[in-house]
Parts: sequence; C-alpha cells; structure tokens
Amino acid sequence: MVTITDTTKADFPTLTTSEQDEIIADVDNLSSTGFSQLSRGRKVRLVRDALGERETLYSNDMARFPTLDGDAETFLLNLAAHKFELAEGGEAQSESGEGGSASYRTGQGDDYLDLTRFGLTAKRHVRNSESVGIVRSYY
Repeated sequence: MVTITDTTKADFPTLTTSEQDEIIADVDNLSSTGFSQLSRGRKVRLVRDALGERETLYSNDMARFPTLDGDAETFLLNLAAHKFELAEGGEAQSESGEGGSASYRTGQGDDYLDLTRFGLTAKRHVRNSESVGIVRSYY
C-alpha cells in the first residue's frame, strides 16, 4: 500500500491508477462527503499541488518559510483535503436550512490554512517561527 509520503510531485503521475486512487481515498476519508463534487482528474491535480507545496514551502530549506514539524503524512493528507475543500467552494461558516443560504469565510494569503478545518489541522504540524541558521566551516 502506497501512502502520500511515499511519493513526490514529480513521481505522482508515474504511480499506477490504483496507487493514485489509494492516496486520493485516504484524502477523501477525511471528509464525510468524500469531496464528491470533484472529478478524479481534479483530485489528482490537487494532490500534486499539495505535494509540490510540501516540497517547496514546507521543505525546511529556507529559514523564512514555515517548517514541517509534525507528522508528514497527517500534514500532507490534511493539506490535500484543504485544497479539495477550497476547490469545492470553501467551507461554509454558517448555513440556513430554510432559505438555503450559506456564508463563506474568505481570507488573505497570510491566513490561507485558516480557511478550512483541514488547513487548521495541517497548520498544527508546522513551525512558523523565522530563524537564521549559521554554518561554520573549517578548512
């Protein structure tokens, strides 16, 4: 069984369809609706986006960017679910059953992970403090 942490953005398209579907199912299982409004192709693109974001923004290569400091699999699954939820239109903040109205929270780039419950869970696995690293080399 392949997990989301076993692959990269570049390698994801080379996985078999059943391996990709296993990863997508793991993300779908985080939601009671299974993100039924999204096509399989859209889900594949969003999982690749999540993997790419993990490899760049949360890679621990830059001191200015947040660093993954928790469980990588939980982070990636929730980041992908966050992207699925946003692709479906976002998470409703309040709903009215009678009038069929719903309000959605919009945010700025700084609070991107705060827009859904999945993003908030992913955010708990990230250390967001800026730091400066100094490397001393001896010759």
